Amino acid sequence: MLSLRVRFVLAAALILALFSVSAGWILRESFQASILDRAREQLKLQMFGLIATVDYEAGQLVIPDTLADPRFNQLNSGLLATILHQGKPVWKSRSVLVEVFPDPPLSEPGQWIFRQVQDQSGKNYYQLSISVYWEEDSAATPYTFVVREWDQPYVAQIKSFENTLWVWLGGLVVAAIVLVFGLLNLGFRPFRRLASELNGVEQGRQQRIDRVYPQEVMPVVNNLNRLVEHERSMRERYKNSLGDLAHSLKTPLAVLKGLELESPQTWAQQAQTLRDQVLRMDEIVNYQLKRAISAVPQVSGQGAVLLDMYERMSKVLTKVHSDKTIQFEQDIRSGLRMPWDDGDTLEVLGNLMDNACKYGGHRVRVSGRIQGGQIRVAVEDDGPGIKDGDEDRILRRGVRRDERETGQGIGLAVVADIVSASAGTLTIERSSLGGACFLIRLPLNW
Repeated sequence: MLSLRVRFVLAAALILALFSVSAGWILRESFQASILDRAREQLKLQMFGLIATVDYEAGQLVIPDTLADPRFNQLNSGLLATILHQGKPVWKSRSVLVEVFPDPPLSEPGQWIFRQVQDQSGKNYYQLSISVYWEEDSAATPYTFVVREWDQPYVAQIKSFENTLWVWLGGLVVAAIVLVFGLLNLGFRPFRRLASELNGVEQGRQQRIDRVYPQEVMPVVNNLNRLVEHERSMRERYKNSLGDLAHSLKTPLAVLKGLELESPQTWAQQAQTLRDQVLRMDEIVNYQLKRAISAVPQVSGQGAVLLDMYERMSKVLTKVHSDKTIQFEQDIRSGLRMPWDDGDTLEVLGNLMDNACKYGGHRVRVSGRIQGGQIRVAVEDDGPGIKDGDEDRILRRGVRRDERETGQGIGLAVVADIVSASAGTLTIERSSLGGACFLIRLPLNW
């Protein structure tokens, strides 16, 4: 398939050729019309000169033997004159030899008639005729004066003009095509640079397209940058999902490992706990698979009820942290729904409550309410809190709140990702219990 540059050049050449042919035809017709006008005017001058030399005596015209224009006196000069009376020639110039022409058309006296005629050999002439009455004999029939000039000198001028015209127009077309080709090279230069930058992105030499391009190209550049960033974020998301999956499975696995450490239970209770945790692990795996292929948290129906999710997590974490006698408290508005499905809500609430249990003392409080047109959810603990200046650092993936505790530093990063994807914010404040307060603010119109 032809390149865009070749297509543009061919289209420009075709347009220029059509324009040049049209312009050349118009100019040629105009020049030819001007030549005809000039020939008519020249014949008129010759006619006036001929009539001025004629006298009328004794009922007949008297014409001098030699006329002012020498061509009338030379054979084969191309300038002929004839006078007719009642349709018969009464005088011919010396330049007339054997040329025979059709009779001139009848006309009213004083009426000029200009036309092109041919002699018996096929030579073309411009002919001008006029009928004239003489005052001395007003009752007589008019005399018809005819002047003819060979058209070859005028045709030669037209041919010379045509040759010059087409040479110049052809040169202009070639020059215009060269100029168009140069302009296309200049116009397509940003695309060559863009292709080079894309190759650099593909080979890893640069992260995105950095150059500033013309405003017509920038929308394409912005879309390509978004596509590259989306692909990179999706690749990062797939990698992070593996870590998130491992992190999310820790809590159910801890419950399963703790079965043999708890006080003696009936086999039915242990079997129920085992089924619950296996079901929870299955939900986590399905949830993480959905998150790996989705760019935003999943919304399901009316959203998850926060109080229900709190009760589920508090039961699980009581078993996971059975060695700490955690006291769970809640101040959650009845019926308050989060803008996520159960999986995302459990992921957010579970990570925050698990951190509160792990790094706090013995009290964990969860509150949820609507305030200032926002959904506000707070998870607080009575631990030592977080050092000033570390609030942003611990929300990054791979950074743990306390290096002495086990973990991968993923939980809070997952929470921050889910909250920010829902146009919300996650901040860390000082709790009234003495420890840290993780406060989530979400828009109400979800």
